[in-house]
Amino acid sequence: MITDALRAEYEHRFSMYDTDGDGYLTAQDFTDRARVLTDAVGEPADSAKARALGAGMRHTFEQLAALAQIDATGRLNREQFVEAFTRASELGSLGRVVGPSIAATVALADADGDGVVSREDFAAVHRAAGYSAAQAEEAFAALDRDGDGRLLVEARPGAVPE
Repeated sequence: MITDALRAEYEHRFSMYDTDGDGYLTAQDFTDRARVLTDAVGEPADSAKARALGAGMRHTFEQLAALAQIDATGRLNREQFVEAFTRASELGSLGRVVGPSIAATVALADADGDGVVSREDFAAVHRAAGYSAAQAEEAFAALDRDGDGRLLVEARPGAVPE
């Protein structure tokens, strides 16, 4: 059973990913979402960071589609999306579903390329992604496992930050 708060979070994500506003998510919506993020921070579309984010977002869609038992060329409605996220959480596979896109988003936030993402840089990317300051702070805290106020960018593309 999913809590109302978690359902609201998943529905918010659905709305942000539905880039064309048609009420369905396709692989193209996830590709477009990656482009929105890279454009928002001024990252060139052909850069390694942009390519990694695009690949991570496509991976997330493909994983959600599989959980919803639809073809990766198909589309997810809001309820299928919520159910797929819920199922991933229940199966303990949420990290596998969203890990590559999270790792690529963290790398995108590393504007100076020094391998370290500050709370401020992370928040800037998340605000560009449509999240509130509070949501960005919550996400940062969840990823900052040692509580040192910074995230280290993994050297491997698509890796989940520790």
